[in-house]
Amino acid sequence: MRSHMKRFAFLISGRVILGAASVLAVLLSYSWVTGQPDNNPALLPPISHIGQAFVVNVTRGTLIDALGASLYRISMGFLIGTSCALVLGCLIGWYKTIEYLLDPLIEAVRPIPPLAYIPIVIIWFGIEEFSRILLISIACFMVCVVNVVAGMKNVPQVYVDAASTMGASRFQIFRTVAIPAATPFIFTGFRIALAAAWTTLVAAELIAAPSGLGFLLQEGRRYFLTDQVMMIIVIIGACAFTMDRLFRGVQARLTRWSEARE
Repeated sequence: MRSHMKRFAFLISGRVILGAASVLAVLLSYSWVTGQPDNNPALLPPISHIGQAFVVNVTRGTLIDALGASLYRISMGFLIGTSCALVLGCLIGWYKTIEYLLDPLIEAVRPIPPLAYIPIVIIWFGIEEFSRILLISIACFMVCVVNVVAGMKNVPQVYVDAASTMGASRFQIFRTVAIPAATPFIFTGFRIALAAAWTTLVAAELIAAPSGLGFLLQEGRRYFLTDQVMMIIVIIGACAFTMDRLFRGVQARLTRWSEARE
């Protein structure tokens, strides 16, 4: 047991060191490029300028307000989209009748990019908050439901046979065997949906939003504030990375039994 703990700690520390080294290498490379005499700070701002833009926006309160608005939209859209994907995906993957009814519809609309819905959503629902949350929900649902269905279809048959032998009904097997066994696929779907949510959020806010990180990106483009644009890009990446790590931590705890865990 102790040897396994030491090996785990070594792997974690090695992963952190290598990850930090890669980030440091990117920062040093960027600093070197922006420090060249022929670099135009208006096009490629130094890290110090990006930091100054961060301080200015935090001091004014615009960044806090924008981040709060975007995180609210992400949370609501992600919760709605993945909840629908979880329910329908489990049913489609387990019950053939529901699969025959719904799978053709999902497969027909799944290749359509979420951004293609922006014009029709604006026409139907305007540019209010509901429209942005709806777009994020659609994006999350479409990418998540596929993983949930795959997870339900990849439940080991030996688990099903063992539960049937012990007298479990079809619904009991669905609830207590199939869904837990599909958990690694479900969390993978959640993580992919999270990335899709951020992509759709920024696009929706770029087109029609009075606040949010996408709005600040649009403002930076309009007024040629490249340092602000770079700052928002870094913040979006940091937020998405942090949320993904949280999901990976929860997944690791819930799927300790799985050989496929990360």
